[in-house]
Amino acid sequence: MTNEKRIVHILDDLAMGGVTRALKNFEHSKLTEIGTHDIVDIRQSRVRANSPGDIAIVHFTANWKKLRWLADLRLLGGFARIILIEHTYTAGYEESEVKPKRRFRQMLKFAYSLADTVVAVSHAQRSWMNEHKLAPIDKVIAIPQSRDCDALLEIPPVHRSEGPLQIRAFGRFQKQKGFDLLLAAMSRIPPHVAELKLAGTGPDEALLRGLAEGCPNVEICQPFESPDAFLREADIVAIPSRWEAFGLVGTEARAAGRPIVAASVDGLRDQLTSHGFPHAPGSVSSIVRAIYKAAAAPDLQEYGLQAQAIAVHEYPSMIARWADLLSADRRQTAKLKQPAPAPIF
Repeated sequence: MTNEKRIVHILDDLAMGGVTRALKNFEHSKLTEIGTHDIVDIRQSRVRANSPGDIAIVHFTANWKKLRWLADLRLLGGFARIILIEHTYTAGYEESEVKPKRRFRQMLKFAYSLADTVVAVSHAQRSWMNEHKLAPIDKVIAIPQSRDCDALLEIPPVHRSEGPLQIRAFGRFQKQKGFDLLLAAMSRIPPHVAELKLAGTGPDEALLRGLAEGCPNVEICQPFESPDAFLREADIVAIPSRWEAFGLVGTEARAAGRPIVAASVDGLRDQLTSHGFPHAPGSVSSIVRAIYKAAAAPDLQEYGLQAQAIAVHEYPSMIARWADLLSADRRQTAKLKQPAPAPIF
């Protein structure tokens, strides 16, 4: 029998890479059996429920101008529930990009007040929301982001050779990702210690290629559809982001049995268990120290296998959490059990 419930995913940019990748998760059978999932561009038309049981899931990033869209959904949308996923804003984003923090937080409080549930995509992000009282504590739940990584689980474990540490990094070439910091760090590391291949494209490509000139141990590579082959070459994966709501690159690396050397910021903190190599966000010297530590580690394969053992459970856990949330009614949502976050190092 067809389920009449409609779950409407509301975006304002259908080309947003991270968000559209996250939407793939809602194609899982455990979520499609709860209702029909539709994707709507709120710029094209006003979004309305078709039946009293419909659920709206807001994926667009809030700002002062977009509050009118949220108010329209709340007052006239007719949805049983409005769920807002916070894909963007974090403590790291606020530190890096926001000057008048009081006004910024006031905007977020307005935005979150118009939703029934606010979903943080990492425990660290939820802690930041709660610390600054951006929404009532029982309104904010953490459902850490993940993806289906079955193919990556088949990649052979790290086999560390006696040569340079093989570092791989990939993502969009933009300020957020901190690749300029990573390249500055690599300029201080001799080729016999570590080599880096960095794959991607984006607005900062010319800048990054300029920084890579003169670094014999750095190669800039073209972007790819799947990271499988790239990760097979890696001993470790670098994620030097200035902010990162979650960081799916970390999920992919750990699923492939590769430890991460990453900024201890936002959602990356959730992934930096004792099996990773943390560094201070925005600090080139801290990145250098973390790379030297990884290069000297005698047990990278064990680090990777233990990181993989954690990562393998994250996707089914995320699907189960979303199934619980979409199946609950408004009164039950606040009672959803919040799992304990992993230890943060």
